[in-house]
Amino acid sequence: MLYDKSPTYPHYDHLPYAKEPWKALYVVWRLLTTIALVPVWALTYSVLPLHRRPRESWSLRQIIHVNFIRRIFKVTEVAGVTWQTRDPTRTPHPRSLRETRFTWVDPLPIPMRTGVVDGDAEFKRVGCYIWPKEEPIEVTKKAKVDSDFEGLCYTLPISISSSNSNEVIPNSSQANDEDGEVPLVGIFMHGGGYCHMSAHESASTSQIPSGLIEKRVLHEIYSVEYRLLQIAPFPAVVQDAAAVYTHVVEQYGFRQNKCKIILIGDSSGGNLVLSLTRWLRDEGHLPLPSGLLLLSPSCDPSHAIPETLSSFSPRPNAHTDYLVDTPEPRALMLRTFLGLKHEKELAFVEEERRLMNFVHSEYVSPCSPIVLKRWGHNVMQDIEGIHTSHIQNLPSAIRLANDPNNVISIPEASSGKSPRFTKLFGDFPKTLVVLGDAERLVREVKSLVVAMEKDGVDVQLHVAPDAVHDILIISKGWWDKKTIRDTWTAVVEWGKKFR
Repeated sequence: MLYDKSPTYPHYDHLPYAKEPWKALYVVWRLLTTIALVPVWALTYSVLPLHRRPRESWSLRQIIHVNFIRRIFKVTEVAGVTWQTRDPTRTPHPRSLRETRFTWVDPLPIPMRTGVVDGDAEFKRVGCYIWPKEEPIEVTKKAKVDSDFEGLCYTLPISISSSNSNEVIPNSSQANDEDGEVPLVGIFMHGGGYCHMSAHESASTSQIPSGLIEKRVLHEIYSVEYRLLQIAPFPAVVQDAAAVYTHVVEQYGFRQNKCKIILIGDSSGGNLVLSLTRWLRDEGHLPLPSGLLLLSPSCDPSHAIPETLSSFSPRPNAHTDYLVDTPEPRALMLRTFLGLKHEKELAFVEEERRLMNFVHSEYVSPCSPIVLKRWGHNVMQDIEGIHTSHIQNLPSAIRLANDPNNVISIPEASSGKSPRFTKLFGDFPKTLVVLGDAERLVREVKSLVVAMEKDGVDVQLHVAPDAVHDILIISKGWWDKKTIRDTWTAVVEWGKKFR
């Protein structure tokens, strides 16, 4: 729902429209004026020639949808309204689950708490919604529990079959060698800018795992109820995602089954998928996933901070996408996500330096200009290099943090492994990236694809023509059916490569 009556979150406490009664008044005013504009938009674009529309191929329904959502999004950033969120500590009522089953996953095991996950956030158990409601036969037909594995807490009975397949295989002579299809297991990270949506099947983003099961792309999908930024700061999201990944590996180890794991994420969920994959690669505790499915992934959150170089290169398609960039609220949300409190005036240079270190970490903004330059990649966000002319005008501490040669420190890895690889995306698995060419993330996502290709990743890009951000979560009837059908076809065909 639009107005969730949530109390004012601490990071919004200083915003006038985030408090009652102004919050309710602003939301009602914004909603009523937006509804009133619908017939105006319909009449205007019915009269204007096609070339005057945001995109010539768009129908009136598409234009109204984008304009409506864009205006409503302003409510989020100005009044701190969130929608389709859940308390991650509560078990859902069984009656609310028609397509999924729910389970709790234990916190990440202590020996695995190394690298970027070893931060200030507390390790917690994580809720998971699992598609389909009944375990599919591909998952259960070879299941066999060995009593030797009962009570196993950390020593995972798995190995990696090869560097190419990344299959999870039990380390046991009792492993079932019966010929058959290896289950494809998905782990889904929902989008929502780390402040909206949930893993519950009723959330808009859950159309993605639901569709993947319906179209038989995957056999089973775990949707992660990770903690949003208003609940816990980074690296809580990576901790929660890593806990679920560990759980899936353990489950198939106990069952004596092979499986292939596909990580799926839309928007900010795609950002989390990239962060989790990097942690898996850097720390080496578990096998890498077999593939990544990234749907309009957020690759450069650093653009939200005014002091960063990305902020000097405005994101394109402001008039064709529903995403908005209101400077102060966006910066505020990112600061909160990174665990920094709102300050009217930064009192300490070190706090600003800490912010720059965080925001230019490969785990947070893997395709920010600073990170890309640090690893020798081209910056698609600003091909002409205009942003570099602004460096000298920044305060010295910020200028130092924006220097590509300034290596950002992250926690040391365990067991003598280096957190640094020779390539930014070296050893990343097979990847499909889906992008709408009318969305605001076009440049950063293309930077991701180009960087992955240069680093030797088997990456495929599907560009949906004239499509906005994250089209697979748009309600049926509001977008061009052919565009959505073609996008799903690309996903299905890519999924066949793992069979």
